[in-house]
Amino acid sequence: MTETPPHSSNDEVEVTGPFVRGGIVARLRAKGRGHGELLTGSSVLVLGAAVQGFGGMAFSILVSKLDLKSDFGDASALFTSVLFVTFLAGLGLPVSLARYAADRDSDSHVIFTWGMLATIPASIIASAAYLALVDPGAADVLWDWSPVGGFLLFATIVCGSAFSLIVDVRAMTMRRWNLVLFRICLVGIAKIALLPLFRDADHRSLLIFLYLAGPVAVSGFVGVALINRTTGGHHRLTPKPETTQAVVRYSGVNYLSTLAYQAPYFALPVIVLKHVDSQTNGSFYVAWGIVAIAFYVPSAIGQALLAEGGKGGAHVRLQMRLAMTLAVGLMTIGAAATFVGKGLVVAVFDESYREAAHILPAMMLAGIPWAVTSLLLTEARVLHRHVATVIITVVLMVSIIVPALILVPGDEPGHGLDGASASWVLGNIFAAAVALGVTVVNRRYSSGHEATDELDPLAPVE
Repeated sequence: MTETPPHSSNDEVEVTGPFVRGGIVARLRAKGRGHGELLTGSSVLVLGAAVQGFGGMAFSILVSKLDLKSDFGDASALFTSVLFVTFLAGLGLPVSLARYAADRDSDSHVIFTWGMLATIPASIIASAAYLALVDPGAADVLWDWSPVGGFLLFATIVCGSAFSLIVDVRAMTMRRWNLVLFRICLVGIAKIALLPLFRDADHRSLLIFLYLAGPVAVSGFVGVALINRTTGGHHRLTPKPETTQAVVRYSGVNYLSTLAYQAPYFALPVIVLKHVDSQTNGSFYVAWGIVAIAFYVPSAIGQALLAEGGKGGAHVRLQMRLAMTLAVGLMTIGAAATFVGKGLVVAVFDESYREAAHILPAMMLAGIPWAVTSLLLTEARVLHRHVATVIITVVLMVSIIVPALILVPGDEPGHGLDGASASWVLGNIFAAAVALGVTVVNRRYSSGHEATDELDPLAPVE
């Protein structure tokens, strides 16, 4: 990557605080364009994660006061299933669109349109496969309402949720971070506003599920319809971009790596819901809701880095150092906060959610190695290191899912939710260690222009 010339002294902005005198922010300002957008994008996405976190917590608290825990457990299990199937239906598009549909030109619009169309059959097929093969007990909520209508409702929500992911990426590449935050806020408000409606309905579990998942899906459909007002073009299928083969290849590699990378994030809740009752799953969902939002922070920062890292003038090494500092620092603060405040879970909900308070601190502690793994994976993707990408993601998947399949089933001590927590923590620590090792080897043997952009968040900047 080519580094842009430093700004003249007349253009530099004085920076005060802990990063003065050659610190990260000061050097980023001196290195050219894109770095301010990385800071802005990361900040907005972290704020969005906070909004999601508070909104999700408010929703869970309100449910605990209005509804039976078993109804919430079934609805949250079905919502967990939607998240899992949505990631299956993603086809690697959130990553590939960030790299190949990052502009306002014709090629970007064509690539986005084809990605949007591919999402539709992928959502239907993934939904059918999941409901047939996994057959979660919570799916009875759908079948009791309508066998055909239940499936169509589930698949439609999956499709809309998948749309919301690629719309967010398109807005990020346009540097319209405000649109991403606006969508997140609207979804959070809609969930809470809908919850008090139809409390005495016969299919209350289904309604709670719709209140959880519906606003996200609707935002995806609306986003697809309106995104071109931001990109300044329109959906089109031709002409065929010269980068088509590269897009397909990059999507394929990153689809497999994304499946492996996100598999623990989405599969662990599915493993839990398959082996515990609805009430226990309700406790797990409360803890997991907090963990999932917190763990989104490193992923969001990585997405911002991916969107900015490939743009002209980007100095990826400094961007990586800043991203790593932000991600690890925020996850450390979050882990410390949950250790101190875990008792608030029982105080806010009730005694039946004590299991959530028990597993929460350890699961949040895993966020520190998760941040390391996430950012090192982004480095591999920015530099097109496909072997490193596959190794990191496969190790992450295996080191969490395999122990979970062993430790979650059963009623013995150390199993159930304790087994899920142990698998999550130990698996993330091992995966981070492997990611560091793979990255060190890649940096050592890099050559040519890539070596000048080596991403070392620990070494001093020369």
